[in-house]
Amino acid sequence: MYAAHEFNVTQWIKKGSENVLAVRVTPEQKIQNVNGVELADSWFDWINWKYLGYNASPNDTSYGSITPFVPDRNAGIWKPVYLRLTGSVSINHTLVNSELSLNDSVARLTVFTDMHNLSAQPVSGILKGNISRKGKTSIYIEQSVKLVLGEDLEVEFTPEKYPQLIVKNPDLWWPYTMGTPELYSLHLEFEQAKVSDIANIRFGIRSITQHRDNNEKFPQLEGGNFYLKVNGRDFLVRGGNYTPDLLYRYDPEREADILRYVKDLGINFLRWESKISSEHIIEMADEQGIPLMFGWMCCNQWEKWDQWNDECHCVALQSLQSQIRMLRHHASVFIWSNASDGRPPESTLQKYNQTLTELHWKNAVVNTVAAFTKDAGGKLLWDGIRMQGPYCWRPPSSWFSGKYLGTCGSTVEQGDNEQIPTLESLRKFIPKNKLWPINDTWYMHAGAWPANCSLGNIQLALEKRYGPSTNIEDFVRKAQLAHYENARAQFESFAACGWASHKMTVYWMLNSHWPSFYGNLIDYYMSPGGVYFGAKKGLRPLSIVFDSFATGDNNKANIIVFNQTPGDVHGLHVRVRVYDLEGKIQDDRSVDDITVSYNGIVQVMSLPRYPESSPVFFVRCQLFDENGKLIVENTYWKSQKDDDVGPLKNDYYTSLQQEKWSDMTALNTMPAANVEMEAQQKMVGKENHVRIRLRNPSEHIAFFERATISATKDGNEILPIEYNDNYVTVFPGETVEIHGIVRKGVEPRWVKLEGYNTAAVSLPIK
Repeated sequence: MYAAHEFNVTQWIKKGSENVLAVRVTPEQKIQNVNGVELADSWFDWINWKYLGYNASPNDTSYGSITPFVPDRNAGIWKPVYLRLTGSVSINHTLVNSELSLNDSVARLTVFTDMHNLSAQPVSGILKGNISRKGKTSIYIEQSVKLVLGEDLEVEFTPEKYPQLIVKNPDLWWPYTMGTPELYSLHLEFEQAKVSDIANIRFGIRSITQHRDNNEKFPQLEGGNFYLKVNGRDFLVRGGNYTPDLLYRYDPEREADILRYVKDLGINFLRWESKISSEHIIEMADEQGIPLMFGWMCCNQWEKWDQWNDECHCVALQSLQSQIRMLRHHASVFIWSNASDGRPPESTLQKYNQTLTELHWKNAVVNTVAAFTKDAGGKLLWDGIRMQGPYCWRPPSSWFSGKYLGTCGSTVEQGDNEQIPTLESLRKFIPKNKLWPINDTWYMHAGAWPANCSLGNIQLALEKRYGPSTNIEDFVRKAQLAHYENARAQFESFAACGWASHKMTVYWMLNSHWPSFYGNLIDYYMSPGGVYFGAKKGLRPLSIVFDSFATGDNNKANIIVFNQTPGDVHGLHVRVRVYDLEGKIQDDRSVDDITVSYNGIVQVMSLPRYPESSPVFFVRCQLFDENGKLIVENTYWKSQKDDDVGPLKNDYYTSLQQEKWSDMTALNTMPAANVEMEAQQKMVGKENHVRIRLRNPSEHIAFFERATISATKDGNEILPIEYNDNYVTVFPGETVEIHGIVRKGVEPRWVKLEGYNTAAVSLPIK
């Protein structure tokens, strides 16, 4: 399904009449006596196949007895079909590569394009090009080209032959978290007596280089962890795994909405495990400065190399050629992976990498993102990236402890495979009479792995830490707390624990491809829940972090400031307060005049253990700029009892054998608080901005307050929507503001507020 095809249909076109394209589709066929099917695409562990009519136990992870594909087996055309009109010569697959000299700020550009003679005779003409960017002097190039009958010819413009392609002080393309993603335009046209064909692309001038660290933390991993430099600067990846719709529905508006959420979250990197969807979303990533990773997938014929026949080898190379030609000119595309869970045989790798070289791939390449294999001499073969999980809920302390291989280095699959959405989303795909208790209707929408398929991990974690749930509302509110904790800790730890041991974390998954409990930060309906706002807090570029007493003998907690902004930051001020469950301050500390360098961390203070009079306490961390303006506020809830997951044996289980569990049940009996709310709206361009003001006049903490904006009093939240913050904590006598943005043509009329220890309230927006 990944091989693109072009056909010259000139002889069949009926001029002046209606023309029809008919396509015969043959579904992929199971190979005789072999587990697996042809090289296509599948959704193995993302769907509970048992409940879609396949004959398999939910504990069967071998996939040997099932053919786990959606009913149409992803057959058919799933990308646009174009009818293209050219003269006798066509221009195809245009590319601009740049070599960047950072010392003297000079870029050397090389232009490649493929030309094809469609006529029945030799042709000659002039290939002309124009590189332009607003505010910059245009660059003009041209070259005489001759093509014999039916010839395919790659034409090249090099800086050695065309010195105008040596660009001084270029505007660089940066990831949006590091700078501005500047783009240039290239226009090509081939002239004979008249213009035969034209090509237009946009490209970025940037340098992407891949490296390995010395990996002192886990020296058994020979060769070190993979990492990237962008334009000479270290790039800490804190990203997510993207998936298109399950049936590959093309919806450019939905793609735009998802990328808005990506930037709202602060995600700085997206990975596709195959399932390479529309070029439209890649073009948007170019414009918005969102780096991307692509590559082949796991768990099916793509990685069953011992089963490949000659046709498989041929199709694999054709697929690689097609995808690289489509991807290579995009500024946002950083990495290609030749495999996911396995490492291809050397003979296959040689062909893959030869193809990448022939197609002038100048970005990073890895041969696997998971496999730990050894060659005949015993040398470890891996590319510095792991898929270490976890694929289930983990407590915050596990991310900061430094004990576990999966919580450091470089990994592209980490998260919670069992994501409980907001109650509004849940009611959209689970019938009312099946909402509680959890049952087979839920399991149909869960993942395929053991425990995941019955939501066993998240149920265990909630019951052990927050207590048994009595109804669906209770279960969902506890789940939002737990998901918030986990996601925030994952993204915080990969910044606050330092660049030396943390290079890349990619959440599994970013979004959901159908109404599902399978891990995501953005659910299918785009309702931002606890996991979304936990991740958003953890992804703040400049932030203050509490490490949950995770290190050493667990008798002190570190307070850390990290900086992922483009430059050094000076004059910061920190204030940390500790509250008991009654809302009384038990400790209040400050530190002034803090400087944090780019990609750096500063441990600003340590906190001791506090008296056990309050079984759960709150740690409130505030970070202010040099002018006293609040940059970020983080509120943590901590039990007197620590979590300790013990020696991890499996990345897919929240273990019953966990050595210690935090006891958060006291949160269920917190003193009630009262929150006063008001909301106002105003139009800003085509956007409707809503300001929600929350005031707590009581003596008690108003905990985990969620505001939702709707069109009617009892209606669902308007989606998609953006809030600067949510699930906020309002301390006694204080005020918090939440700002919402509604982009769609729905007028926000009502706001609803629900908290952990406050009564739900709705009021009209002024």
